[in-house]
Amino acid sequence: MKVLGSIARALAYGLTRILPKSQTAILRGFPSYEDNLIAIYCALSVRHIDRIVWVVNDLSVEPPVPLSPNTRLVKRGSVQDFYYSMTSRFLFITHGHFLRNTPSNQICINLWHGIPFKAIGKTQGREGRSDTFLIATSDFTRNIFAQAFGTDKERIIITGQARTDRMLAVVREEIWDRAFPGTPLPKKIFFWLPTFRQTPHFEGHSDGSLFDNVFNCSDFSETAFNEALKEQNAVCLVKPHPMAARKSMADRSNIRYINEDWLLARRLSLYELVGATDCLISDVSSIIADFMLLDRPIILLFEDILAYASNRGFSFNPITDYLPANVARNFEDFMTELRAVLGDQDNYASKRAELRHLFFDHLDAGASDRILDHVMGAKRR
Repeated sequence: MKVLGSIARALAYGLTRILPKSQTAILRGFPSYEDNLIAIYCALSVRHIDRIVWVVNDLSVEPPVPLSPNTRLVKRGSVQDFYYSMTSRFLFITHGHFLRNTPSNQICINLWHGIPFKAIGKTQGREGRSDTFLIATSDFTRNIFAQAFGTDKERIIITGQARTDRMLAVVREEIWDRAFPGTPLPKKIFFWLPTFRQTPHFEGHSDGSLFDNVFNCSDFSETAFNEALKEQNAVCLVKPHPMAARKSMADRSNIRYINEDWLLARRLSLYELVGATDCLISDVSSIIADFMLLDRPIILLFEDILAYASNRGFSFNPITDYLPANVARNFEDFMTELRAVLGDQDNYASKRAELRHLFFDHLDAGASDRILDHVMGAKRR
């Protein structure tokens, strides 16, 4: 099977190398309407481009942003997908591409999907990639990406990640009204965004220890968590990782479970909702780094941190030196951190500031334009 895959990629590479290229930009990622792609799409609207092709899983799903007349949606894996992917001048990707090497007559921009706290690519024993450009956020993260993808540093550009533009340019009240129309804005909005341990995409593999709840904590009390939120007029949105196995979850009075379908039904993107959030809760998801740009509290619950280190591994070691808060490893410690934030305490502001300086050269909402300026030149329509 691997041999057939290698032959298919070699044929696709050969065709891509000889086929003439149109002034077309391809958007390819996971989920289909990932915020990096949305931000790049919006920025492309003022650039000299003849056509934009967005590769999606489901053509019947309405995109979360209005589409221009020169935009075409194509189904992932279709003939049109392969045709445009081999004949377009520009490709913007977030989760790889069927070609691991980019021919010289095409420009492939690897936006990736976050600063990797966890080991990825070559640091995980997998193959690297040879894209025209790879996006980083600082010299520190450029070194991490160079190791993970085996990419020359000269091709890794420090622009910031496009998706954070979406997070930094929202009005909290407007986003809440779109998410929960007619529902009063709570005093605080928490957003729980964990990474995954097991996924249907990689059968039989586990990155850490998997406990029987979405919070991945062995002694977690959803009832006590909900009551603590309710007492302070706070709400927590919980969105499992899109690669995690789906579980049945029921809303509580102050806990709301959401997923990609929920966002698309409201024509919202994840990072718009993140931008309206007062406090992030996570374990080792890459969104932890992005959220530091907002300079708001972060709570970390990561009971299986040692198991995760032994299985998946981290890009930074010791990992706790690069996390912007104390790591709670049980429910009691988590509740201590939660009560502090509910009481308007911000105990880790100085550590966030230190790490923000390490992770980011740019703190503004201009990453998408910097990426396109580098790739296409600064000229607008």
